Amino acid sequence: MTESSRCVVAVVGSLNLDLTVVVARAPEEGETVLGRHLRTYPGGKGANQAVGSARLAPTAIIGAVGGDHAARMLRRVQEKSGVDTTYLRSKPGPTGRAIIVVSDDGQNRIVVVPEANSLLEAADVTAALDALDPAVVLTQLELLPAVTWAAAQWARLHDRRFVLNPSPVTELDDHILAGADPLVLNEQEALYYAGLPAGTAFDDVVARLLERVRTVVITRGGEDVVVGTEDAIEHLRVPHVDVVDTTGAGDHFAGTLAALLGNGEDLFAAARQASADAARLVASRRTDR
Repeated sequence: MTESSRCVVAVVGSLNLDLTVVVARAPEEGETVLGRHLRTYPGGKGANQAVGSARLAPTAIIGAVGGDHAARMLRRVQEKSGVDTTYLRSKPGPTGRAIIVVSDDGQNRIVVVPEANSLLEAADVTAALDALDPAVVLTQLELLPAVTWAAAQWARLHDRRFVLNPSPVTELDDHILAGADPLVLNEQEALYYAGLPAGTAFDDVVARLLERVRTVVITRGGEDVVVGTEDAIEHLRVPHVDVVDTTGAGDHFAGTLAALLGNGEDLFAAARQASADAARLVASRRTDR
């Protein structure tokens, strides 16, 4: 990456090969259903976020893949999307996998098998961030806790913006949460980290989260996006679309948001544009993206 294209966003995250099956409806416990299609796609929360970010700002991925065909394919996809893969490490063994069941209403259920993702080390992350010196560090929770800590600590020590998408949900150290600017989550994740029951007014959820983080962005599907800072809480309208496939929409939202913030956009304006971009994504089939 040249000086003229200095890294704006560094995504510390997972890369997986997604095995996606389409069904009329998801099976209940103990039930078998027939799938209509089985397709393979590049995926992983980190990979998806990096692709979304790279559309708008110079972006690098810090992650790990294995030594298999999936690794070569995922690396090519990142590079084709304009993502800097200099710090995409090759580790022994297989690349991560995700098994995704998509129902006709566009909703999905996902099982992730980390594989090489779990071999990325904190030292790998710190060294990469030192070299890239990004304006924004974006990460999720599909990597080891020590890696999340390293990303948060680097951003804090270097006074860089730390965007945290705490998914899948797990207990997090207050030190990590305190640096989130913003914390980007969906409804269920927001309730979990706020420690509040379903049905709680989302202004109250945001207020509780702001006791632990700097700023908050909550995506609520087709309802709205709730953005909270110490000065204001706003509910941003989401464009209405016919949902085809929600896979990767939250990742795309987070990547787009991080890029816009890195480019100097205000949090509310960035969330509004990221929401519009994510709406366009869920209205399309994955093969058309």
